[in-house]
Amino acid sequence: MKETLMGNEAIALALIHSNVDMISGYPGTPSSEILASYQKFKTKFNIDAYSEWATNEKVGFEVAYAGAIAGRTTCATMKQVGLNVASDALMSAAYIGLNGAMLLVSADDPGFYSSQTEQDSRSFAKFAKIPVLDPSTPQEAYDMVKLGIEISKKFETITMLRPVMRVCHAREICEVDDEVNFNPSKGEFKRDIQRWAAVPPAGRFKQGLEQFERLEKIKEYNWEELILPKVKKLKGSKILCITSGTAYGYTKEALIEQNIDADILKFDMPYPLPKEKIEVLFKEYEKVIIFEETYPCIEEQLSSPKLHGKLTNDVHKIDEFSKDKVLAALSNIGLLDKSSFYKSEKYANELPVRPPNLCPGCPHRDVYYAVMKVFKKKKSIYPSDIGCYTLGLNQGAIDTVLCMGGSVSMASGFSLADPSKTTVATLGDSTFLHSGVAPLINAVYQKHKFILLILDNSTTAMTGRQTTPERSSPELIDIKKIVEGCGIECHEYVYTPKIEKTLEFMKHLKKKYEEADGPVVAVIREFCVLDKERAPSMLPGVFATVDEEKCVACDICTTQYKCPPMHYNENEKIEIDPFLCIGCSACIDTLCPTDAFVKREN
Repeated sequence: MKETLMGNEAIALALIHSNVDMISGYPGTPSSEILASYQKFKTKFNIDAYSEWATNEKVGFEVAYAGAIAGRTTCATMKQVGLNVASDALMSAAYIGLNGAMLLVSADDPGFYSSQTEQDSRSFAKFAKIPVLDPSTPQEAYDMVKLGIEISKKFETITMLRPVMRVCHAREICEVDDEVNFNPSKGEFKRDIQRWAAVPPAGRFKQGLEQFERLEKIKEYNWEELILPKVKKLKGSKILCITSGTAYGYTKEALIEQNIDADILKFDMPYPLPKEKIEVLFKEYEKVIIFEETYPCIEEQLSSPKLHGKLTNDVHKIDEFSKDKVLAALSNIGLLDKSSFYKSEKYANELPVRPPNLCPGCPHRDVYYAVMKVFKKKKSIYPSDIGCYTLGLNQGAIDTVLCMGGSVSMASGFSLADPSKTTVATLGDSTFLHSGVAPLINAVYQKHKFILLILDNSTTAMTGRQTTPERSSPELIDIKKIVEGCGIECHEYVYTPKIEKTLEFMKHLKKKYEEADGPVVAVIREFCVLDKERAPSMLPGVFATVDEEKCVACDICTTQYKCPPMHYNENEKIEIDPFLCIGCSACIDTLCPTDAFVKREN
């Protein structure tokens, strides 16, 4: 049967067709749609399976891994920086192995499109000594989910699937199973303390030796089942191009376009590789070029004076792959004259890049505006975190962005390093529950003095408005109570578009900070303007326009508040785009010193 599927949908459907009945993880672009799509398929096919978002990637991994220990077929999903969070559990689990099967999906983001680092999860698989599959298309993503589950069962190991953004978010007509015959394994935990609770040094030493033995068996499987069938189809050119994942398509396209006679050998499992058997192939070639995205994972496993790649500075080392980059590499190696292919030059009169900006009517904007008004830029330090509120950069209200939960720990550090300034940290509700609680506990008992604003819109807004624990169970999980459980008072503010109210609350926090000998924490109850359930009832529906006679072009609205509908017109006066204004009314009455913003009557 053929279906048009996005890569993440193909992965989710393949999980269903592979009888995966436990899936857990944390949202993060480009991986978010995998678990969400699984939930949709689960409902569509009326399947009894566990599919829930965890509070962070480590928790999601451990839930899925426990299921695999107990004989179930499971999956954990995350993006590449989320793998950092789960890595502590992964490294131990890679030693221990499992009884059922487990696929670890770590979606990479070459080119930094929605991530603070590129990273290459294939190298993390190599670090953990687990096999990794690298799809180049949505169809391959679908097929490799099944292959990954098969490998996991066969070798009792976690298997990683590493799709990149161009696979996750591409669409393709995929050949998939005709029917869903969901037949999950029955979970049954079998006590084996020597394995599941092995303690170092003796227990883990034994498992370490077993891990090396397992790797050798997987290498043999990789050669016999995946690599050798492709080797037999090589035509015997003088040039061999070794590829993996999305680099394959760009390499093939470039070679065909330039009419270069070369063999292409694509590794579906770039780790672990049967080094000796692959290197025997090099004798037949004059040059061997490795095209892979983004780290030299394959290249580091092979050695030959004929090799050309990232380590020889012939292939680019950062940013996602493209045909131009393949052509540039071929030119560096001397296989192509630079003048023989077109390379676009930067247009001299490019349109200005659109700066990061919060949505029209977003409550975060008012909070950041009030923070800057009360605490002043030169007298304060503003660490922030990973989420849509990071777009407060455009208002000058953010000084640092490191990682999930880092704003709280860094606030502690800044309060110690530069106590002459007021440190005001911001992070969202999902981020706080993900990794903000532990550093807050540290700050409380160490008495680090700073202000922490938890911007609570009760959703994981940046990655697609996934449900948070607080949103799912407000009667059980409340951020205010969690903060109070850490041993300090939690100030609470329910957002209103009346900016003067937000300013008053910030002044109140400033006074509390001056009196405090430790952290001052506030939870600000907001909403996401894209939340179809809550936003309509919380937006007043009062739309604004500008009285041009009152507008003096003072720039406060465009340089400090920065709401997208506001811009200058041909009369050099501010006007509001009626198609972008969502009726929050926040700019009316208080924002403008000359009261130029007024209610639109029609």
